[in-house]
Amino acid sequence: MPRPAKRSLPHDWSEARIYVIFALAIFCLGGNFVLYNTSVIYLSAPAAQIISQTGPLILMLGGIGILREPFCRIQGIGGIVLVAGLILFFHDRLHELTRLDGGYGLGIAIGSAGALVWGMYGVAQKLLLREFSPAGTLRIIYTCVSLALIPFAEPSTLTKLDSAQWVCLAYCCLNTIVAYGCFSKAIGTWHTAGVGAILSLTPLFTLAGSRLTHVIAPNFFPDAPLDLINYTGALTVVAGAAALAVGPHLSRRRHFQSH
Repeated sequence: MPRPAKRSLPHDWSEARIYVIFALAIFCLGGNFVLYNTSVIYLSAPAAQIISQTGPLILMLGGIGILREPFCRIQGIGGIVLVAGLILFFHDRLHELTRLDGGYGLGIAIGSAGALVWGMYGVAQKLLLREFSPAGTLRIIYTCVSLALIPFAEPSTLTKLDSAQWVCLAYCCLNTIVAYGCFSKAIGTWHTAGVGAILSLTPLFTLAGSRLTHVIAPNFFPDAPLDLINYTGALTVVAGAAALAVGPHLSRRRHFQSH
């Protein structure tokens, strides 16, 4: 495997360790692609994004346990708030969560697994970026993920897409490259918690986008009916994720002000 940047390895980094971390990043990113896209078969786009907010939580825990990043009381409260928000958001579907026979519960289980491997990918990426460039790292990871998924691809399905679906596919491809490129750059220069603060805004954009696209093209984009408790839960999840993300910065500022 070619290294993306010619840098001398620190004394505690072996060639074997590099390969293991790259393999973990490749497996987790590929797993997230498959699991998330499978989860939206059973879940609405807003629901899938709400579930994915457990990803930054896992990323933060990895940052604390593996990367030795700071942890404060505000983050602990944020974790509790996030879980409470998830319960509120899915309040009308709680009875379905234990059903894994192709229903809503299965979608949540798959989406949660996708969030788990995404968090693991983020930690692996952060470790690699200590020594390698973001662009070079992504070239290796993307190439390996693509090669691994090719045997499961069905190119013939592309001929069945209409023009609107082609536009959506093109947008998803571009979004993946841009989003993960920006994520890689951000996580290489910022704490994982800070990156999570930005990601916590994703469900709000998804909720707004889902509603807007349904209004514009109701026959193409299905509606995701939500009540006041659902919206309250979504906002609570975002608030909890934001607290997890910005907690260290608020705690540090309070410490400086007290001294």
